[in-house]
Amino acid sequence: MTGRLSATFASLLVWVLVACSSPAAAPAVATNTTVTPDAATAPTDRTATAPSAAPGRGGGPPPPATLPPRPIPPPAATVSPAGPVDTDRVVAHVRMLAVDIGIRSAGTDAERRAADYIASVLASQGYTTTVEPFTFDMRYDESAVKVGDLQVRGLLLQGAAGGTASGVLLDSGNGAVEQIPADARGRVLLMRRGGLSFGQKVANAQQAGAAAVVVVNTEPGAFRGTLGDQRASIPAVAVAGDQADRLAAAIGQQATVTAAAGSRTVTSQNVVGRRGAACRAYIGAHYDSVPEGPGANDNATGTGTMLELARVRATDGLCAVAFGSEEVGLRGSQAFVGQHLAGGARFMLNFDMTGRIDDAMIVGDPGLTQSILGIIGSGADQPLRAGAFPANASSDHVSFSAVGVPAVTITSGDDPNIHTAQDTFEAVRPADLRTMLTHGDAALAGLLKTLGAR
Repeated sequence: MTGRLSATFASLLVWVLVACSSPAAAPAVATNTTVTPDAATAPTDRTATAPSAAPGRGGGPPPPATLPPRPIPPPAATVSPAGPVDTDRVVAHVRMLAVDIGIRSAGTDAERRAADYIASVLASQGYTTTVEPFTFDMRYDESAVKVGDLQVRGLLLQGAAGGTASGVLLDSGNGAVEQIPADARGRVLLMRRGGLSFGQKVANAQQAGAAAVVVVNTEPGAFRGTLGDQRASIPAVAVAGDQADRLAAAIGQQATVTAAAGSRTVTSQNVVGRRGAACRAYIGAHYDSVPEGPGANDNATGTGTMLELARVRATDGLCAVAFGSEEVGLRGSQAFVGQHLAGGARFMLNFDMTGRIDDAMIVGDPGLTQSILGIIGSGADQPLRAGAFPANASSDHVSFSAVGVPAVTITSGDDPNIHTAQDTFEAVRPADLRTMLTHGDAALAGLLKTLGAR
């Protein structure tokens, strides 16, 4: 899922784009790190701390450019005929995506390997399958601090120089002149956030002849900041507060600061499985992950759920789409609707995180939501309710809503592990996955009756 579902993660920053819009408008895109060059949230550091990595909003960049599709030939033999939904199949898909392939961030070889795997599964299930590439410009920040075996992710302070610099790491308090050591020349200065603006901290370090600056957050998460109107000739990066003790223990050791941020054109892909000549209904899920972790719940579980429902409920007019690059702005679903849709499908069910139930919800079109709740009922074992994502979160259903297709996301709810290295295969709960799969199947089966299908 692009975004976070809880304020618990408000301090975690990922340099990604996020997209969110109302059904009445085209999907808009904005960065969930929200770097506003002149914004100041306090009388000290000029900064914007990301609310979370979530599905997004705002007036954004142009839609992705699509490329010619690559058809996937059907295999010599298909899987066994459809029957009741099988949680073990979903678990196997999750294992393949989150363990065997692992981190599948936008535009990477791993994301392409995941797409090929999904394409092979859909083809084996009897779908006419294509891989549809698209390109877009993506912001990146590969800044880091390395001290011995310790490597800490950093975020470039806007206005600081790019490049790499090395020197002995010195404690410099909050960056005030009187706290910078006399032997700062050629050294890397470690500073605490607060007390002074980022611009003043870096200016003081540069005046003292420092090689680079590392600013540590006073809270556990990362943040992105700016020097305001100033420019520096030395690298300066911000790091998460949960690395403070490790960096403090490295004082006196040789440190290397790499400041590398910008924009690059990347290629991603959607995987599309079709039954029949026209798509009268859609099921979908994004299969990419954030760079920080293997994305088992977010969103190997949703992808596995979608694949299993495609197997069991295969019928003329049902199309299954696995979206690439959701975590950087719903790029895959935007590319798909931009190329294929002007409305007309009966519905779209999107599955985003189905492996850990905590306030499970249906989010999106109110009429479709109520139809689903009417189909699956309200028994004690039914966890779903009508809900809404926070302002900083969304998912691929909004791209379909924007072109007039009734669309919802079905999700098991908040998960403290998402967008972290802890979103692992072991953290998925098979019993919760089974519950979400069962109710998702009931919902799809009921809705497919409107197409005259089983």
